[in-house]
Amino acid sequence: MSSPTRPDGGPVLGTPELDAALREVVADFARHSRKNSEAIDVLVHALQAVHQDLQQEKLRSHVLGTRIKKAEAGLARLTRIVDALRRQGWVQ
Repeated sequence: MSSPTRPDGGPVLGTPELDAALREVVADFARHSRKNSEAIDVLVHALQAVHQDLQQEKLRSHVLGTRIKKAEAGLARLTRIVDALRRQGWVQ
């Protein structure tokens, strides 16, 4: 006895074969879904680390910028004092 065929010539799956095929598809989907979820978790952790590093660099840049401005202001003040002392003859 031959197995039944579809109009396109392929075999008609019986209930046990169909159930097995569907279980395999669901298992494959679950495996791929888990792998994708793990990959997404890794990417999220990496992005969080990059974000944290970026925030630290922003803070560091801000602190250094503030220090530079204070140093420039101090140099400008020192320059004015030295110029005043030169005008008075205290410094050549």
